[in-house]
Amino acid sequence: MYTKILLATDGSENARRAADEAAGLARELSSHVILVYIINTPPSQSRMAKANFDVHSLLEEDARSEIKDTIQIFEKEDLPYTLKVAIGDPAAEIIEIAEKEKTDMIVIGSRGLGTIKGVFMGSVSQRVAHHASCPVMIVK
Repeated sequence: MYTKILLATDGSENARRAADEAAGLARELSSHVILVYIINTPPSQSRMAKANFDVHSLLEEDARSEIKDTIQIFEKEDLPYTLKVAIGDPAAEIIEIAEKEKTDMIVIGSRGLGTIKGVFMGSVSQRVAHHASCPVMIVK
């Protein structure tokens, strides 16, 4: 049923709880998990120059550094996963990757925005749940 699960993570405590849930599902359902880390701003030009403008490797390096605890969860239990990174609006990128990868479910942590900011912008998890074409599990 859920053979491909997308786990959206930013390394926060809520994302860590979502990672635990996604790992549990992967273990029980023999699912493959796609770890998705979205960066809002591109690396500096000096970093890109040092990396011969290989932006993808810089993004992956940043992601591996920021979500090392999440990666360890999957490696420790030998659960199959793939890391995907992107630059842009987190909700839009998560939805786009989920559609391209034809995922069966998205797992994402809830995130507390300030009351006023939440009213005007909405949270990433709310926008993903509203616009995704597959089921979304929001973990508190």
